[in-house]
Amino acid sequence: MPSRRARSGANRDVRVRARAPDRARHADRQEGALRAGGSAHRAHHVRRALNSRERVTAALGGHAVDRVPFAVWRHFYPDENEGAAKLAETTIAFTKRHQLDLVKYNPRAHYHAEPWGTRYRYGKDGHPVLERYAVRRSEDWSRIGRKSIREPAFQELLYGLRLVREVLPDTPIVATIFTPLGVLERLAGKERVLADVRARTDDVVAALDAVTETFAELAAACCEYADGIFLATTTWARRDTLDDGEYQRFGTNYDLRVLAGARGAALNVLHVCGPGARVVELAGYPVAAVSWNPRLPGNPDLAAFLGAVPSRGAIGGFSDEAFTASTTAVAKREAREGLVQTAGRRWLAAGGCTIPVESRPENIDAARDALSG
Repeated sequence: MPSRRARSGANRDVRVRARAPDRARHADRQEGALRAGGSAHRAHHVRRALNSRERVTAALGGHAVDRVPFAVWRHFYPDENEGAAKLAETTIAFTKRHQLDLVKYNPRAHYHAEPWGTRYRYGKDGHPVLERYAVRRSEDWSRIGRKSIREPAFQELLYGLRLVREVLPDTPIVATIFTPLGVLERLAGKERVLADVRARTDDVVAALDAVTETFAELAAACCEYADGIFLATTTWARRDTLDDGEYQRFGTNYDLRVLAGARGAALNVLHVCGPGARVVELAGYPVAAVSWNPRLPGNPDLAAFLGAVPSRGAIGGFSDEAFTASTTAVAKREAREGLVQTAGRRWLAAGGCTIPVESRPENIDAARDALSG
């Protein structure tokens, strides 16, 4: 359900257009740097420490950096349900504590579905528990229409992004948005979506259209504060979920419309989740970088991806074990392996997805420090 503070956050009614000129100038500067590179990064050696924005821009553009940029993201239970101010505060503290170079702003995943009526509660352990889906019968797809970005859940997201941007002006931020198929999963459950997209195609396509229009508008609004969106395919781009034709029809066609809402943003990222994922196949999306887990079966490693896709940066490289193991040895080893595979270029080192909540702070720090060579 919407957070206990969502209503007060929504009442602030974030004026997402107010900073458009600043954002446009900022995006132009960063996008130009990503494409052409600044003269400060043409040399083989960087003579000064870079800030996070400079480091990420240079690295994804294939230029020399003082160290490989590093980021991880996780859920913060129950802070994510305590309102924008609380989640922003926790996110900022986590970013500063671990000297992260990128904020992947991680709101509660079900914010995507709350405007249509999906409801969760938070259990005693702080984790969200499903109470009911918005779509409980196949006939309910007809009730899924376009929503305004003035919905409380969306306004809470925008306000949180604004708060993080104000405190971390030199750190790139990306806003989490699920593929429209992933939103439908949050509305109805995966099994119903899979069944109905094949048996009641027209009904599901109408819902996909409504969800896509909603999140394309939200993507544009997010980019008033963020450097781009983090479009997460969840499990839908796995080869064992849909065949190639189905993903093109029900996935890619809608993904691209959401990304069009963030057109012009300097740091749009595609996240392709899980094993056996269409990592290289979807890398042609209009994004600066692709995020995936190179350590899962059926996925390319960093070197294979960079060789196959010379026009995109890579985000990932660390396993969950690197952050949860009882020692820092795995984190250090995987950092070294990543440096060998990438030569430190076109790589933002990160987890393969949201890292476990039980990740050890010392492991996160060890992974970052090992990237300095």
